Amino acid sequence: MQDWNAENPELVNPENQPLEITEFCRVCRLDQEVLTEWVAEGVVEPVPDSRTHWRFSARQVRRAKTARRLQRDLELDTAGLPLILDLLEEVQSLRRELAILKRHFE
Repeated sequence: MQDWNAENPELVNPENQPLEITEFCRVCRLDQEVLTEWVAEGVVEPVPDSRTHWRFSARQVRRAKTARRLQRDLELDTAGLPLILDLLEEVQSLRRELAILKRHFE
């Protein structure tokens, strides 16, 4: 069993190896039934080449943890999670780009 850092999985797994379902559920504190629903709704996506056995990247670990917090804290339904997660990721990406541009023009 891998020892994953819950907040930043890349720190403990620098090779960024995808997680199997059981490990993903353990790290994200999810039931497999919830995971199945989230995959069907597009909240998280298995690694594209894992058709027979789902595996999940570190990015999906972050998405699942954020989705769990959103559902717990804001009582959001599953159907709205993919859109909210995508928008949050877009904001983070734009912030990174803005920081790069600011450094370039300083």
